[in-house]
Amino acid sequence: MMDFVETVKIDDPRLDEIFSFLFAFRKGDLVINRKSPAVRGEINDGVYVGEFPARVAGTLNPKGKTLYEIKLPGETLQIVDENEIEKAAG
Repeated sequence: MMDFVETVKIDDPRLDEIFSFLFAFRKGDLVINRKSPAVRGEINDGVYVGEFPARVAGTLNPKGKTLYEIKLPGETLQIVDENEIEKAAG
């Protein structure tokens, strides 16, 4: 159980190389839904919610979740977990 929850947005100026691994995608990346590959969109924003890992570069075990806001065709926005999407080819 987490006693303290922190958040950081994808374009937070406090981000540096230590926490860059929290975001697998960047603004503007084209992505597809893993369960429905026909659903394509563009990363509009992202937020990491949870407990920050120790301040060590390369730590790959964060205690939280990264969520992304995806802009779909027709100006529709959808919030997804990073495990639900992957980078679109080409």
